[in-house]
Amino acid sequence: MRSFALAVIFAGVDQVLATRARCLVGDEEGTAQSWGLSRIAATSQPKASALPSEIAVDVHFHITSTTDYANLVTDEIIAAQWEILRDTYADYNITLTLVSTESIVDDLAGAGWLVFNGTAWNNYPEEQKAFFNSTRKGGYDDLNLYFFAPWSPGASGYCTFPTTVAGALPQPGDEAFYTDLCEISALSMPGVPADNATLDGYYYGHVAIHETGHWFGLNHTFAGGCNEPGDFVADTPATGIVYDCPAQSDTCPDVAGLDPIYNFMSYTNDTCTSEFTPGQKDRMFETFFSYRRISA
Repeated sequence: MRSFALAVIFAGVDQVLATRARCLVGDEEGTAQSWGLSRIAATSQPKASALPSEIAVDVHFHITSTTDYANLVTDEIIAAQWEILRDTYADYNITLTLVSTESIVDDLAGAGWLVFNGTAWNNYPEEQKAFFNSTRKGGYDDLNLYFFAPWSPGASGYCTFPTTVAGALPQPGDEAFYTDLCEISALSMPGVPADNATLDGYYYGHVAIHETGHWFGLNHTFAGGCNEPGDFVADTPATGIVYDCPAQSDTCPDVAGLDPIYNFMSYTNDTCTSEFTPGQKDRMFETFFSYRRISA
């Protein structure tokens, strides 16, 4: 689990939450770059046209907090986060249904299994695995979103790419099954009180949209930088990492197209991101029906 590596982010006990969101998903992870899906073009593909026209996914929210933050995430915040996540994916023929919401108060889990003991940061990977094994719900095609308060400095989220175990879908009991989920800082949820909204520009709920994109098989738009094959989607222009919302940004001037600053899979802020491309939609569909729910 990438969250185990959070300790490397810290310079000392005085470090606070990073002012820029940092997704811990590495674009080299899993089999995302070696699938037969490779570059899905923006135009229609024979494979894509043979797939179902809609994806329906059951979603489970796990609101996990330390004792001190137990009252941070209210029902109103949960509803606002759910609405923006559901409505965003509905625009791409992906129907999300929230089938369960649970609140867990656990000082170790709420801190992201990363605790400062006075001299060093300690993490607890075995406790983390046991927690997910006992709380993750549904099948491999169910989306489990864990919102942690306060979680850990220096990160906004992490989510798993789909994968296989011995060429088949992961099954209950497989580590790849019970660690298939998204971890998100609750401080990124819409409506979090201003004194807790320390992820500057990333507290309107778009972190959950971004991480869910990884769950559906999307890479960051800046994967590979200005070099091929980039994010394996043909209609997202090559780009470097871009923050804020700089109009006419072009970090790859020798490659056609301006930076995709409005794309949910970029690092621009929540007031900037607003779209996936047709090619990203195709990739989500091909990935889902190849690696999460095998299409007949």
